[in-house]
Formats: sequence, structure tokens, C-alpha cells
Amino acid sequence: MRGLTGLLFLIVFILLLSFRQGLGLYVDWLWFAEIGYTQVFTTSLSYKFTLALVSGLFVAALIYLNVKIAAAMPSGPRHSTADNVIELPPAELVDPLLRRLLLPAALIIGLIVAPQAASNWELLPLFLNPVPFSLNEPLFDVDIGFYVFRLPMLLKIYNWLTFVLTFALLASVAVYLLYRGIIYGPRGVVFSARARKHLLVLAALFLAVKAAGYYLEVFELV
Repeated sequence: MRGLTGLLFLIVFILLLSFRQGLGLYVDWLWFAEIGYTQVFTTSLSYKFTLALVSGLFVAALIYLNVKIAAAMPSGPRHSTADNVIELPPAELVDPLLRRLLLPAALIIGLIVAPQAASNWELLPLFLNPVPFSLNEPLFDVDIGFYVFRLPMLLKIYNWLTFVLTFALLASVAVYLLYRGIIYGPRGVVFSARARKHLLVLAALFLAVKAAGYYLEVFELV
């Protein structure tokens, strides 16, 4: 019964979220049909849908997998709750609720992020259909077409990945705190082996993305 209630809530949320966008799309369709350019409308809509679907599923899967990994009941020797300066509810109390809400919450976050990604749809056809200018700029000896067609989309992807990985890292830290994988006590912050490995992997991915971003930002000097 609770699962059915959660499913109905998710369906209602999706309908409310998409109603305004659907109304705007219908008005745009009528306008393009009036002037005889429906193909332009369907092409732009396909790019928007592709970006929204890919970005939404990616974010939902990333949040779900990282929180799923972090939401593990501690095994072996456990620190006393008195050692934890931060007062939190017991992990045994949090675990059933989190596992029931994790998938719907991840999907809702994906639905919220998807329209933001779709708003940059104009950059996708440029990225997928670059045209060389046959003229290289003098600083990095790169064809000017790279700056017109490829660089804007690459910078958007960089900014988007930076935000998503930061969110996943913060969500994982919060869940580890709830499950006592991270304890802040009188002796400082103590990480479990699972939390340490998991958060180091996320931090490494974040730093790799930042390094790629710094490389891309060099081209903005031109």
C-alpha cells in the first residue's frame, strides 16, 4: 500500500512538472504548423528530448548508486553513539525509510535536472555537426571551427558534471553520517573503510573533471 502511494505521488509530481512545459510545446507546435516549418520544431524537440533523457537518467542513476553504496548498515566493531558529537537518529530507524524513498527521490531529482540540460539544446546540433573553417588560430594552432562548434558544449558538460559530482559527494557524505560510516567525535572525524574508499573515488572523479575543465578553459584565452 505504501509502495502504491509513493508511485501515485511520483506520477502526480511528473504530471504537474510537465503540464506547463507541455502547454508551451503545444503552443509552439501550433505556431510552427501555421508557418509550415513543423520539421524545425520536431528536430529541436528531438534534441531537447535526447538531452533531457540522457541527463535525467544519468543523474538519477548516479545519485541512486552512490546513496545505495553509502546506505549500508555498519558491520563489525561499531563506535559508541556517545562518541558521535552530532546527534542523529539510529541507523536502524533511518534505513527502512531511506530504502523506500531512494528510488522515487532519485527519479524526482533526475526530472528536476532534465529541463535544465534540455535548455542548452542549441549547442548539441553544433557539437554533432562541426564544420571546419580551414583556418587555424595562431595561439594553439586549432581550427576556428572548434571554438564555434565544440568548445561551448564541452564547457557546458564540464560545468554540469562538476555540479552533479558535487551533489553526489555531498549526498554520500550525508548518508554516511546517518549510517555512522562517518563519525565526528572528540578525536575528530573518523571514516569507515567503505566510506573512505567510496568518497576517495568520488573525489578523484571530481578532480579529474576539474583538470579537464582547466584544460578547456585555456582555450578561452583565444
